[in-house]
Amino acid sequence: MKKWSLLALASFFLLGCGSNDAEDAIVETVGLNIDSLSSQQKQDYAQISTDINTLIVHIGGQCLDAESNKNPSLTLTGFTCNIADYKTSESQTQFSSISLISGTLDITRSSETNFKIQTKDNVKFHAASISDGTLNYRLVEDNAIHFIINETGSDSASFRGFFRDDKTVDVTYWTAESQGNTPFDYDEDTNSQHSWLANGTAKITGKDDKTFNWRTSATGEVELPLTE
Repeated sequence: MKKWSLLALASFFLLGCGSNDAEDAIVETVGLNIDSLSSQQKQDYAQISTDINTLIVHIGGQCLDAESNKNPSLTLTGFTCNIADYKTSESQTQFSSISLISGTLDITRSSETNFKIQTKDNVKFHAASISDGTLNYRLVEDNAIHFIINETGSDSASFRGFFRDDKTVDVTYWTAESQGNTPFDYDEDTNSQHSWLANGTAKITGKDDKTFNWRTSATGEVELPLTE
């Protein structure tokens, strides 16, 4: 059996029991071949990796509103969200076409303004610009989205997550993470038709520990560095 097939089988179990070290080993061995990507492909991977986090943050906010409306006096410390209830959120990103399939979010609130979003069940989605299969996004253990509500200025988000692409030929893996010194601004337009992560930097890590970086504009569009 080919090495990637063995590791794909191993990842099936890892996605159930969780180990960031094991995930990193899978990515390093059979991860996304960054050296083979064109600039446009890098743009597409970076935009999807950014925008799925945007959607998850948006859905988390909708869940918070729903839970608060059920019991306005309740001090929320943790709640669960089924993304199947929010599939229309696929219209919330401006630069990616993402179709949500399923997934469950576990959201914890450490204070009035600080939230941590992880996955009870992987978020499954389609993104035709990078795959002909189902993509899985995992936020477990050290993988998470951290969201902070700022009383003044934009709310902010940072993330680290593990992607699995169940494409037709050779399952592929990568991690995407924001850079700690530049968290993203989370913004929505006045009609809540679009949301985006602005003015942040992040990187994708693939096979052989190869990486590439990107930043987002004030409107959330990915901008690759002029030099890599």
